[in-house]
Amino acid sequence: MRKSIIVLISISILGIYILCGQEVRPRSVEVSVVAGPTLAWASPKNDGYDNRGVKIGGVYGLNVDVNLAKPLKNYYFHTGLNARHIRTELSFMDAYEDKDKASINAVYNIVYLSIPTAIKFKTDEFGRFVIFGIFGMDNSVCIDSKMKYKKIDYEKVDKEEDIYKNTFLLREALYVSLGFDFIIKNNTKATFALAFNNAFTPTYRKNYINLNTDQKVEDKSRMFEFQFGFVF
Repeated sequence: MRKSIIVLISISILGIYILCGQEVRPRSVEVSVVAGPTLAWASPKNDGYDNRGVKIGGVYGLNVDVNLAKPLKNYYFHTGLNARHIRTELSFMDAYEDKDKASINAVYNIVYLSIPTAIKFKTDEFGRFVIFGIFGMDNSVCIDSKMKYKKIDYEKVDKEEDIYKNTFLLREALYVSLGFDFIIKNNTKATFALAFNNAFTPTYRKNYINLNTDQKVEDKSRMFEFQFGFVF
């Protein structure tokens, strides 16, 4: 996972270096570096599995907007490369070590590399502000997945388990965002956005089985994201 993050940071720096030199407005390509928290929750389908509320994760990376209608500056193809940490919590009954049946509370922490493919709409500038909306898909690949036990039969525990082999490799999600840019100077802008990210694909593979019921664990993740950053 560390190697993936280093690669992401390197690509971000290179992209900024190459593209921030464009001074013509509207530019053909805009590059932004963003980061922020995510508020995610699980949506389990199995009887006996309950979501235990919203968990805080994070997202950071490089976004790229390609102008689709120059000389206008209202329509863009939105893509990029982001790392997304999705944390959820579930309670359920399952076997645990020497116990055939135990009440379990567990936090799931899954890390994805994501490439959005979306259309971005921008207003014309009014004063120093530009409002934008994004609608499209978030296409992700799982690079790390762990489950941390919190409670077993209502007693606190501190044990972590690697469940990468039980986690579905790809995550496809609807991505909708609304935000605004604040023009600092020339082409440099601060950007702020609120996004909703809703998965279509299952979180886990068919081999992730509840040992009490012999059923495949079915779950999808949803989240709100707050993104802050700079456009160069």
